[in-house]
Amino acid sequence: MKEMIKNYRGTLISSGLVILAGILVGFTSIQGKWLNVFFIVMQCALVTIIFYDNRNRQQSRKVIGMTIWIIPVITLIYNGIARLVNMGADTENLFMALIYYGTGLMFMVIGNYLPKVKQNNTIGIRVVWTLQDEENWNATHRFSGKIWVASSILCMLCGLFAESIAALVLYIVSIMAAAIISVLYSYLFYKKKIGTGEKLKIQYNKKVMVVYGIVTILTIIFIIVTLFWGSIDIHFQDNNFTIEAQGWSDYTVAYTQIDSISYEENLLQNSNDYRTNGLGNFKYAMGNFRNDVYGNYIRYTHSSCHSYVVMSVDGKILVINGENDSATEEIYHTISEKMSRELE
Repeated sequence: MKEMIKNYRGTLISSGLVILAGILVGFTSIQGKWLNVFFIVMQCALVTIIFYDNRNRQQSRKVIGMTIWIIPVITLIYNGIARLVNMGADTENLFMALIYYGTGLMFMVIGNYLPKVKQNNTIGIRVVWTLQDEENWNATHRFSGKIWVASSILCMLCGLFAESIAALVLYIVSIMAAAIISVLYSYLFYKKKIGTGEKLKIQYNKKVMVVYGIVTILTIIFIIVTLFWGSIDIHFQDNNFTIEAQGWSDYTVAYTQIDSISYEENLLQNSNDYRTNGLGNFKYAMGNFRNDVYGNYIRYTHSSCHSYVVMSVDGKILVINGENDSATEEIYHTISEKMSRELE
């Protein structure tokens, strides 16, 4: 371990300085502070695992160096975006470009390095068939390098259609496919060798397999739930109404606080709208947003409906709607009537 630290001393110092620079740049919020703590812990854990696993191996210096730099670069990019958002900059296009093109570039680099990765327990396609058969490891990583490069090209192409939900779906599918196809190739290579009569003693650790299976299933469930989870319900009282939101904080407005109210259609479709602090998925948008029309504003909306009730509440813009146009119209009329009664 000491020898590894000595050999990579320059890389460790420079990557640590990049993490520190990123933290200083993006020192803006409590959430950012905790995420930066997570980045530091992950970097320390990753370096420790890599050095410990490769202390007696002749792993490529370029591969280890590339792995050490992944988290510092992510830290710098994240904090740069956090600083721009805090300054009120219009960062939607920049953010999407960094997501699509940044991931594509990272996958392209990884794809080119995968064939050079030697068998180990830390870096690469680490499944039971590759870890216990060096020929399988080498074949899988040569094949996976091509798959990850192809995935990187798809990720970059998604950047050309950043506003499309289809682009986001393709982006997620391409990333998942790169991992799944790599594992599937390793298994098929193993089956092919068995088919030729070659005897391979593959030791399956049942406990580890069960844990991997559970983690994989929970991860898939979490991703699916996150993309569709949430609910918005509006409850009207005599003096105020409350937006009860599952996935974000509730919001209560007194009718006397409302300066103006209007019913709008297709208002947010072409207004360079992006989330600054809130929840956004395929079904709902809740929290603080910003666009070219209102600047900073608050919204609780269903993605399936393109009509909105727009209110000025104590000088702040609030945008809400129902699941469809008729529900939105009902919300508009109900609030308007309640406001009229308060003025009588």
